[in-house]
Amino acid sequence: MDINRRDFIKLAGLGSAIFVLGTKFSSEAAEEEFYFVQLSDPHWGFNDAKYNPDSTGTLKKAIAAVNNFNIQPDFVVITGDITHTNDDPKERRKWLGEARDIINGLKVKDVKILPGEHDAALDNGEAYKEYFGKTYYTFDHKGVHFIAIDNV
Repeated sequence: MDINRRDFIKLAGLGSAIFVLGTKFSSEAAEEEFYFVQLSDPHWGFNDAKYNPDSTGTLKKAIAAVNNFNIQPDFVVITGDITHTNDDPKERRKWLGEARDIINGLKVKDVKILPGEHDAALDNGEAYKEYFGKTYYTFDHKGVHFIAIDNV
């Protein structure tokens, strides 16, 4: 799926943006070329029309955009701020669960997720871990070693 500048701006919103970045990876170290997509900063739960006019649609639209790519990526990596900061542990967990359910709608089932400070800073990642697992890990893909580091 091709996304033009106007569609990207609509998808990104004004303040709470989701960046959809596809990267074709090839190097001497890689066993073969591969393609992955990075999503970042959906801030699910942040509901302020001034900064995020489509708070309940942005993440869903990003997932739909990835699902509609002509060539599906090998994996998707989501690099934090899946949710927005919330001092209420119950509400924060609700948002994490809702975001997880939306993310599970990706056609690509190999999804790597890292927390951002809005996901993990208030409780040292405890709620995040309940929904998404470890906050740091490594993985190998087609001869390339990836290191996912918790920045919180």
